[in-house]
Amino acid sequence: MRPDETAIFCDLDGTLFDHTGAVSERNKRAIRRYTEEGGLFAIATGRCPGNMLEFLEGVAFNAPNIVLNGAGVYDDANRRFLYTQFADGEAIAAVLRECRAHHPSFDLQVYTETDILYVSPEETVNRPFWELHRTSHFVSIEEAEKTPWFKSLLFGNRDELREVEAFIAENGLSDRFDRVYATTDIVPGSEYLELLPKGVNKGTALRACRDLGCYRDRLMIGVGDYNNDLELLAEADLAACPANANDAIRAISDVRLPSNDNHAIAALIDRLPTIGKEPICRLS
Repeated sequence: MRPDETAIFCDLDGTLFDHTGAVSERNKRAIRRYTEEGGLFAIATGRCPGNMLEFLEGVAFNAPNIVLNGAGVYDDANRRFLYTQFADGEAIAAVLRECRAHHPSFDLQVYTETDILYVSPEETVNRPFWELHRTSHFVSIEEAEKTPWFKSLLFGNRDELREVEAFIAENGLSDRFDRVYATTDIVPGSEYLELLPKGVNKGTALRACRDLGCYRDRLMIGVGDYNNDLELLAEADLAACPANANDAIRAISDVRLPSNDNHAIAALIDRLPTIGKEPICRLS
């Protein structure tokens, strides 16, 4: 297949980024060549636009990006959202207040169109995660409620997070937002519970992208490594994953790439003309 027939939607952490959070020069060169030949390269991330852009210097993405785990599609060229799905702020705020009252060590975050808002004290932050996810502000839950939320992250130990899950079920909140346990390999040991708009994920955002003029009639390629990429890969016309992907992602991938530390995206682009000729491709 030719670049000008395709669009690549690429996850960041664990996929385009190596384990240090950097994009290799080989990946950057391959992406630039791909876009110069007519390909559309977009990001598909859980990050908000401002934070995403801080880490993509020299990466030639050239199409609207999936952000906030599918709660938004963002057009960086025009600095605006093309698609938004906001969370049930009232329901999530009830969970955050429960956490503040009974789990004071939790790091609690909400994501808006412009910022990451911390609604827990600065001393509770997961500092490595915080360093990689600025710009952020510390505010009260009441102040945060003045603007719509895309999603919320709850950092805490797994036992206490299970207690939060029990609170959600006991208070009839289970159907008001989706919940995903997540992690990132660039912050070792970081696990958190993510609260998302009901029925929203990277896959639903990819479906919305199919209606955008720039993507029409393109073969959509999804690339990712972790649980929050499952729906993206399921919705894509072609699913690819790096060698470090988890078992569930590998099971649904058509194309298996080298690891994120071994230029996975460059390998995908270099072999694009041959992909699809075998049910499973293993690229080295």
